[in-house]
Amino acid sequence: GKGGIGKSTTSSNLSAAFSKLGKRVLQIGCDPKHDSTFTLTGKLQSTVIDILKEVDFHAEELRPEDFMADGFNGVKCIEAGGPPAGTGCGGYVVGQTVKLLKQHHLLEDTDVVLFDVLGDVVCGGFAMP
Repeated sequence: GKGGIGKSTTSSNLSAAFSKLGKRVLQIGCDPKHDSTFTLTGKLQSTVIDILKEVDFHAEELRPEDFMADGFNGVKCIEAGGPPAGTGCGGYVVGQTVKLLKQHHLLEDTDVVLFDVLGDVVCGGFAMP
């Protein structure tokens, strides 16, 4: 339960290494700061939760390019986002992200999926997203 210990850096390095081995990689950042994929893409990505708000939570209106970016060596990058600390459940956002992945059959085209989960999870929603 500790933030700031290098989880995002480790996740990004693993994503890069797997991609260099020829794997199709998807990294999903699960933090309101939405900075997990920054080192792979060079910029902060919009979060799935913010994009869903823009379409009044009508997920069927979204295309993969609306919420997914290409990063280093073809790594697919998604920032799920989440509520600010103490205001809601991050597990809900992860669940919505997984629904989008399934809706667009993105997991079928992926060899490795890395979830970079925030270090100070305070709800049980991450137990089984």
